[in-house]
Amino acid sequence: MLREFSDIHIKVGDLPQSLVYPGPRLAPAECLAQLAEVEQKCEQDCPLDDFTLSLGNITWRGRRDRLTVDGLWYRLRKMPEVAPSLDTLPSPLPTMAREMLLAPSLTSGGLIYLCGGAGSGKTTTASATVVSRLQKFGGIAYTIEDPPEMPLNGWHGEGYCSQTSVAGETASDWAESFRGALRSQPASTHQILFVGEIRNAESAIAMLRAASNGFLVIATGFGTDVVSAVDALAKLTGANAATFANMLRLVLHQRLSGGQMQISMLASPSSTSPVAARIRAGQYVHLANDIEHQQIQMSRGINPLAQAG
Repeated sequence: MLREFSDIHIKVGDLPQSLVYPGPRLAPAECLAQLAEVEQKCEQDCPLDDFTLSLGNITWRGRRDRLTVDGLWYRLRKMPEVAPSLDTLPSPLPTMAREMLLAPSLTSGGLIYLCGGAGSGKTTTASATVVSRLQKFGGIAYTIEDPPEMPLNGWHGEGYCSQTSVAGETASDWAESFRGALRSQPASTHQILFVGEIRNAESAIAMLRAASNGFLVIATGFGTDVVSAVDALAKLTGANAATFANMLRLVLHQRLSGGQMQISMLASPSSTSPVAARIRAGQYVHLANDIEHQQIQMSRGINPLAQAG
């Protein structure tokens, strides 16, 4: 019966007050025995506060919420059974956005940064980009997620994805996950590294190292718009801001409004582009002019990344 819910919030110690969604509404009485089993499984099998949980053939993303005034909650969200591609996203992207995310020039490496607010679908778009690029170009993808969300592991066309979970929640755990991906780097094949979220300077620097080594890094982060997201990520990289400018290829900011996906983008086809030069100089406010110029190009059917092919 739990499969009919999109989200389940389990109130530890007071199961009848648990919530289910769409809603919120109180969990039906006939579900309480199942919720008790899920609660026990969360306690026994999920040591980290962010986790994934398999219940039958359904995967749930979970969060142990310790900070509420009324005690401990387990908050679970049902994940899709099949990872979407860019053609099957629940909120479709504009055609030019799909073309830029699938640009052949990106097979040589660099950074795609997908940003937006909470619940804007960043991880879904990033996962769909991994799937679609593997289907189109083949190669190998690794993921570093805390926790894994979409069912990416396995074959996608002639490309393969190896999905991994960060062992812990410290910066050193993230750093070790990046080192593992770099040590696994095969020769002479397209390589993707999907990073669930850039949370700290150590992750940002390790991400740039991977991009410099030939990975196409696809990362997500928070940002109210393209310019502020670039500024914040550059600050995280610190003394490596020049490398960030050299490796950045595409920033895509998205937000959901009235069920429609609203997109803004900024492309930097190479380390010698005007966008890269502005970032190296710290002239982030002027990136708004580049965004406007590229919007005009795209309205005329010109892909700003195509010149790097």
